[in-house]
Amino acid sequence: MKNETIKEIVLNDQNELLLKVTGEGNSGYQYVYREAAGVYWDENHKAFKSTTINEWTVSEWFIQIKDIVKLGLNVELTIDENVEWKNIPDEEKIKIKNVLQHHLGRQRAVLSKKKV
Repeated sequence: MKNETIKEIVLNDQNELLLKVTGEGNSGYQYVYREAAGVYWDENHKAFKSTTINEWTVSEWFIQIKDIVKLGLNVELTIDENVEWKNIPDEEKIKIKNVLQHHLGRQRAVLSKKKV
């Protein structure tokens, strides 16, 4: 599985969530739309993005993007420790961080079981 690091999490003026990656990304990322899950690759911003957020929260879209990218492209999105947050409400930042912490705990548990 390939890894990509998220350097910036942005809620733009069109009310779309963008997860900007470090580096240039990959030309194959454009095909994430084929998952028909409202997730797209924005070549100009080097970011995975949501459709316009209406019913779901920012944190729900974060999870959706992360899951679809993993399932559809076999790419694990991780967050840079110095990630920039732009226009993300504080309560949504906390929810995203909690999701990531929970995911990290599950990964550690799986790794420790493999060592046994």
